[in-house]
Amino acid sequence: MNNQDGSLNPLSEPGNLPESEMVVKLKKRDWALSAFSEATAALARAESLDLLIKEVCSAIATQGPYILAWVGKAENDLNKTIRVLGGAGSAIDYVDNIAVSWSETNITGNGPAGSCIRENKPIVVIDSELDDGFVAWRELARKYSIRSAIGCPIQGVDQPFGCLLVYSKLPNAFGLEEVVLFQSLAKEIGFGLQSIDRQHILDDQIHKKEIAQEQLSDALKAIIEAMARTMEWRDPYTAGHQKRVALIATAIARKLGWNNEPVQALYMAAMVHDIGKVAVPSEILTKPTRLSDLEMKMVQEHAETGYQILKDIPFPWPIAEWVRQHHERLDGSGYPWGLKGDQICLEARILAVADTIEAMATHRPYRAARGLITAMQEIRSEAGLLLDPQVVDAAFQLMDAEGTLEQLIASK
Repeated sequence: MNNQDGSLNPLSEPGNLPESEMVVKLKKRDWALSAFSEATAALARAESLDLLIKEVCSAIATQGPYILAWVGKAENDLNKTIRVLGGAGSAIDYVDNIAVSWSETNITGNGPAGSCIRENKPIVVIDSELDDGFVAWRELARKYSIRSAIGCPIQGVDQPFGCLLVYSKLPNAFGLEEVVLFQSLAKEIGFGLQSIDRQHILDDQIHKKEIAQEQLSDALKAIIEAMARTMEWRDPYTAGHQKRVALIATAIARKLGWNNEPVQALYMAAMVHDIGKVAVPSEILTKPTRLSDLEMKMVQEHAETGYQILKDIPFPWPIAEWVRQHHERLDGSGYPWGLKGDQICLEARILAVADTIEAMATHRPYRAARGLITAMQEIRSEAGLLLDPQVVDAAFQLMDAEGTLEQLIASK
């Protein structure tokens, strides 16, 4: 019931109301409860601002006499515009034809939207035909059968975010209980919007970190490749060796089911697995005849030297250790430490197979290339004795009809 001044009376106990009024009161409460229930369910599943507004407004506008719901954002421009973010309902075209403000000096700021933001409390239009503050929209409201409305403020973190507006085709559709429900819903919308904003900020931060990490990874890869090229300039006979070993090793790793990150780490290790040869005199590296025992010992020291060069670089992976172990063998006959079996990390076991294949299949100063078939026969004979049998099997899987391994060996 309304007072003579048009304001709402406090609700009486249902038993004190005439039966017809009590039925209307219960219907109004049921409409609002249904709208509240559906809208809060929509809030829970919304993952974006647009989806939240669309689903919440749709949930409201499908209940009882509610023909329109929309959410507006309070802008801080000169006119203090309320920008419609979205809405739903049979009267949705209404919002395309209205100008709304939350400025107290602007006639478009006297309606429920502007007033609720400015005063930070719910504003009810009992009857759009009688409310003085609704005069700016009265004629348009008639076109869309709007008779009553409620505006509830939506709070932001430090300032008003905007408002929730709900319109009914019936006058006096929003009593005190309905006000409480829609006010609570507006608060929930505010919490939902803040949660989405926080998630977007977090997503942006994660995205920026991913971009930075990708750039860092690309830079690290470029530095590794530059180091490899520098090494190979000293030894033109093995130019491309480290790159081919890297391609073979990563192809093997993919056959073993590795995902991208460890494959890229293995690629970097392979690209510098012989970097320790920088300490070996170039005349030994390019010697066209068999090496003496002393010269062979100097060459074998490249595994430990490579470790010493790389160990203080803060790689995200133990690349220095993989480089140190790439000449270890399962039976303990390798160097520099004579590790056996599982003492040798899997990455180094893959490098050992890839290195053996490439070294045998390509030309060296002291011998002609033995070819891929001979190289594969060699690693098969050493599988389980010197080389990891699973890694060897994966290498043989690259001997497919498309000539994958042949192409890797032939790459420059």
